[in-house]
Amino acid sequence: MTSVRKAYLAESKRKNRSKKHAEERMSEFSLTIDDTERRKSATQASGTTRHLDKQLERELQTDSKETNEDNITWSSRRYTKLELFPYMLGSNPDRPPTSGEFDECRKLINGFKLFNYGKVVIHDKKDRAKIIAVMEFTPFEELTPSDFANINYVTRFLHSAKQFVNAVGSESRSWGGKMFAIGWRKAMVGFQLIGLYRNKAAVDRSPQAYNSLMKRSERASSILGKLFRRLANVAFADNQEIMNANSIPSIGQPDFGIPLGQDDCAPNLTFTTDGFFNPPHCDTEDLSEFAFGLFTPVNKSDWSLPDTVSASPTPGRAFVFPDYRCGIDLSKNNGVVKLVWRAKEVRHCTLYSPNPSPYNDLGMSLQINKKTAKTSHDITSGAIFNRPAYKDKPKDKLYIGNVEHYVKGLL
Repeated sequence: MTSVRKAYLAESKRKNRSKKHAEERMSEFSLTIDDTERRKSATQASGTTRHLDKQLERELQTDSKETNEDNITWSSRRYTKLELFPYMLGSNPDRPPTSGEFDECRKLINGFKLFNYGKVVIHDKKDRAKIIAVMEFTPFEELTPSDFANINYVTRFLHSAKQFVNAVGSESRSWGGKMFAIGWRKAMVGFQLIGLYRNKAAVDRSPQAYNSLMKRSERASSILGKLFRRLANVAFADNQEIMNANSIPSIGQPDFGIPLGQDDCAPNLTFTTDGFFNPPHCDTEDLSEFAFGLFTPVNKSDWSLPDTVSASPTPGRAFVFPDYRCGIDLSKNNGVVKLVWRAKEVRHCTLYSPNPSPYNDLGMSLQINKKTAKTSHDITSGAIFNRPAYKDKPKDKLYIGNVEHYVKGLL
């Protein structure tokens, strides 16, 4: 066999292998993350959209000018466990790092692949079909007027909401900055079955302001749900299926037992600000396989989106997956970053940056917690009344901690 023939066969083999890998990863992407391209192909082949729901049909028509697959950057990353802070393997893992330990962490991060533009899909190098994360970067100047207004509505809503909820104080979840949560959570007081996150004193001081705010939560929840579905419609549908199967209320619902809207996909929302950073972790208490996240700089005064594109980034900030040595370069973020990732399985964290910025870096995530799901399911089935915490209590004294109760000061 001639050398030319050998080279030809080797190149053909390489191309076939590359094609096979591309088909495998795209198949997994369609099965677990987003199948918009597959549906578009099926629709174009059949020449009709009569079998598609109206919402999906509109989305396919909107996206028809470009092919998502052609615009994706695929990044194959090998899993190798890496401790950014080795002292966490010792006796006091929850303490914040020292300045020297931060310096060592930054040296490690210098070898990471940090993304800052386009649409990126990260998949496991060994298990090529396994999708780790999908991230999409949209500069402010490229946001549609509708998307800008909607995301601005959410960020302004969260700015108003933070006064009515308590900051999360656990060192295992936060090393600095502030983390808040709104929406539904398991019971925290004696006769309560399930309730909403709240700062009781703040609600009692301004019940009508709280009531007005909660009326706005439905739209905020819907906006985030739509953003989630547009990025990853399969992962969104899986989350919504979990919600329906367990009778879990949505963030935007004022009471338990209300049917979900088409954009509802999570019982609560966590959001972080003021230079938040945390230890590497997996969200092992989540029931959902994938979480949805969003990052954006906001004006410090009211958390509105900057109306110019000259936002000054915060050097050193990043959201990373240490064991895959990659992540999001938030230091270059002059827009909105949307993210879907395996939060339950893959370690992740937000890194500390000592550098000041004229903007506040706001992050948020939608996830489904196991305890909230179990509690919701048991309330609907009646099994909750057999729990040791409730079985000896009069049923007429047990209650749902909903908006009406909080506004009236009954709890």
